[in-house]
Amino acid sequence: MRSTIRRHLLAASLGALAQVAMPLQALAQAPKSYPSKPIKVIVPYAAGGVTDAVARVLMQKLGEQMQVPVIIENKGGANGQIGSAAVAHAAPDGYTLLATVAAHAINPSLYPNMTYALTDLRGVSKFGTLPLLLVSSAAVPPKDLKEFVAWAKANPEKATYASSGVGSNAHLMTAQFAQVANISLKHIPYKGASLALPDLFSGQVALLMDAVQTTKQQVDAGKLRALAMTSAQRWPSAPEVPTMAELGYPSMTGGSWVGLLAPAKTPDHVVRKLSVELQKLIDSPEIRSRLIELGIGPEGGTPEQFDAFIQSEAKRYADVIKKANIRVE
Repeated sequence: MRSTIRRHLLAASLGALAQVAMPLQALAQAPKSYPSKPIKVIVPYAAGGVTDAVARVLMQKLGEQMQVPVIIENKGGANGQIGSAAVAHAAPDGYTLLATVAAHAINPSLYPNMTYALTDLRGVSKFGTLPLLLVSSAAVPPKDLKEFVAWAKANPEKATYASSGVGSNAHLMTAQFAQVANISLKHIPYKGASLALPDLFSGQVALLMDAVQTTKQQVDAGKLRALAMTSAQRWPSAPEVPTMAELGYPSMTGGSWVGLLAPAKTPDHVVRKLSVELQKLIDSPEIRSRLIELGIGPEGGTPEQFDAFIQSEAKRYADVIKKANIRVE
């Protein structure tokens, strides 16, 4: 009788121990919560540019919000390809990320021998869009976009435009405008939009499409004329300038953009957590105001939305590049 009781007590004790052990074992096997160590964000351009500035503003706040250091590393070269490749081939654990711009979607159509593909990276969050301001030289006759299109058709030898370089977002957006407006524009690339300004002031170059920060001051000084914005709505610092859509060119809405990417195999729960945390920041009045100051229209959105956007942008630029026969020498 006593032995029977002892057997029942022992069985009950073992069962209780097993119930305790099972959660402990499951806990030991469960992945550590993310993030549990510093996160590195690679900016594939030199320090000091818009991409770098936006990344530093957002990543500092993201680190505070997620209670881990978020470290920015600038790894420039090959129009963003070097830094992008480093992230594409990094461990897909959420601790190496990429802050990049529209060149990410442009590069595959310009550089057929890239060491990574768009599908090697996945979207986390789009920070926002950098709309472009289309300006003409005050030394040429047209006063608005309609007049410029008519003037360009009548004076194809004078219808020139500057850009910050072959294959740049501004180059391709202006090439697209020429296509949709059915005009012929001669491209004159410069090593930076600011270097083109003297030739625009003199009228040697007729047109430029670039960031508001580069051009608005010159418009206010009367050296350039603002023709249109590529933003979806009128821009806060230039409310008097109509949008491309208002003027009959809805396909010209857009511009450059900034967003965060991760290696393609990064777990969904990691990507989604980053996206949610970034959306909180982008929705905050402080960050929205700072982004607008930097010329960014704040957006955010889900990883799926960002992935779909990148694919649509890649197709858009591939079509423009093919039609205009644009090549990087």
